[in-house]
Amino acid sequence: MFMQTFGIIDFIVFLGISQGIFLAITIQVIQHKNKAANKILSLILIVASILLLGKFLYAFDTNNEWFFRIALFIDTLIFVFGPLLYTYCRRLIFNENPVYRIHYAYFIPVLGMCIYYIWTLTYSHDELLLMMQQGKLIIPFFIIETSGITFNYYFCYRCYQLIMQYKKGEKDNLSYSQSVLPFLKTILFAATLFFTLWLFSYISSYYLRFYFRYINYKIIWIAFPIFIYIIGFYSLKQPYIFRVPFLKKKTSQNKERVEGKELDTLKKNLEKLMVDEKIYLNHKLTLLGLAKKLNTSPNNISWLLNNIHQCSFYDYINHYRVQEFIKKVEQGEYQKHTLLALSLDSGFNSKSTFNKAFKAEMNETPSNYIKKIRVA
Repeated sequence: MFMQTFGIIDFIVFLGISQGIFLAITIQVIQHKNKAANKILSLILIVASILLLGKFLYAFDTNNEWFFRIALFIDTLIFVFGPLLYTYCRRLIFNENPVYRIHYAYFIPVLGMCIYYIWTLTYSHDELLLMMQQGKLIIPFFIIETSGITFNYYFCYRCYQLIMQYKKGEKDNLSYSQSVLPFLKTILFAATLFFTLWLFSYISSYYLRFYFRYINYKIIWIAFPIFIYIIGFYSLKQPYIFRVPFLKKKTSQNKERVEGKELDTLKKNLEKLMVDEKIYLNHKLTLLGLAKKLNTSPNNISWLLNNIHQCSFYDYINHYRVQEFIKKVEQGEYQKHTLLALSLDSGFNSKSTFNKAFKAEMNETPSNYIKKIRVA
């Protein structure tokens, strides 16, 4: 029986397995933020470690029957990543009660893989190897890879849909931008890249009859879990994320939610909070927080802003912040303080949010605006 020597690559893979399990436990022990999402992240890390273990065992001793059987069974996990990734994204950025759970129908492909695995147990190890050499397993492998690629692409697409929905919900519920979107976009880009490389390998193997040494099924499914570990390390320092409501159905409301005296009172109280109390200086202001201040519902404020002021909550609050910044500039405070300091004093929570809001409001950058002030 031929057994490979334990090299540097094997050591790195083995280290990755142990790190994945360590991170899965650590996230649950010391991370108290975004608990519902991090439970799924820990599960993803464990799945990644198991997948990596299967590939490691089979590569370490290709003739070992037990290693071969374990690696074959662990292949069922290729159908788990997509649903888990979607669940993680949804729990991380949306507030749902009860918390979102994976639908049982998403595990039908896993059940199909288990049935296929049970079928392989009816043959001996030598018989399976002979069938592989004779090409008798090409059709099952083709079906599995085709289903796996399609299944994972589908959930990547659904994750991108979540991001688009979150962007809308963020503007309706928050007066500031969170760092979660770049984080999720990086994850989804990497996942899509891995699946695209897998698709490239799939097409070259089944249609072009050409085998790429460094772009193939095994290497891709070793590299992907390692990337998952990077996500796990990042999540340890991830701040608390304000989750927005998840809207399952978009309902149009033609009749007014607020009218008459109630509408006049709400408009008056809102203006008082903005002009007199300058509530917009709170850089963590949310729609829910504003609703509590006004002793009304978030839906009433959303209706008022969307239908009367013709803007989102995000745009409405940042309009006042931009005007506050302009007032400070006109008073000459830019000569004593940096633009970032003035923006923070005006209620913004970051330079990027400030620049984006200022450009949208004034149609030019803050620096160009100050240059005009100096010339005048």
